[in-house]
Amino acid sequence: MLKDSYFFALKLKLANHGAIRPLAWTKILSHLKEIDLKADESFNRKISAIVYVADGLIKEYDAQSRKKPSIINFIPTGNFIVTTKQNQAKYLKAIGSAKLIYLEFDVFISIFIKYNELKSIYDGAVSNYEDGIAFRQLILEENVAASRIKLFINRYRTILPCLKKKDIANYIHIEYDYFIRMYGKFL
Repeated sequence: MLKDSYFFALKLKLANHGAIRPLAWTKILSHLKEIDLKADESFNRKISAIVYVADGLIKEYDAQSRKKPSIINFIPTGNFIVTTKQNQAKYLKAIGSAKLIYLEFDVFISIFIKYNELKSIYDGAVSNYEDGIAFRQLILEENVAASRIKLFINRYRTILPCLKKKDIANYIHIEYDYFIRMYGKFL
C-alpha cells in the first residue's frame, strides 16, 4: 500500500508538467525501479536517468578538482534528479533513509517514441533539478554571509531539522565557526 502511495505521488508530480495518457503511465510503471538507501549510502548515477526522491533527503556533492567535496544541492522528497554527462561525476548521498524511484533513459526513450507528450514531462523534471542547482549559484553571488544564511533558511526551512550545520556551512561557503555564530540569529 505504501508503495502505491509513492507511485501516486510520482504520477501527480509528473502530471504537473504535462498530461500522461493511461497507457503511457502503465508502460512507465512497468519499468520503474526502486532503491532504498540508508543514511550516508550513495546512489550510483546513470547518464540521463530520471530519478524521483519518493521519500527522504539527498545531498549532492561535487568533488572534481577539490581537496574536500563541496555540497552543491539538497534534494528533498518530491523532487527529481537528472543525470547528464557533465554531472555524472557528482555523487549523491542519503541524509537519513531515502527511497528513490527511477527510470533509465533508454526505457524512457522507447516510451517517448510512442507517447511524445512525455517531452514536456522530461523537460519539467530537468527544470525541477536545475532549479536546485541554480539556487546555490544565487546564494554564492551574495557577498554578505547573513544574506546567504537568510536565503538558505527561506528556501529550505522545512528540511532544516534534517540537516547538519556543517553541511549548510559547506553549501553556502561560509566558515563553520562564523556560520554557527550567525545561524542562531535567523531562526
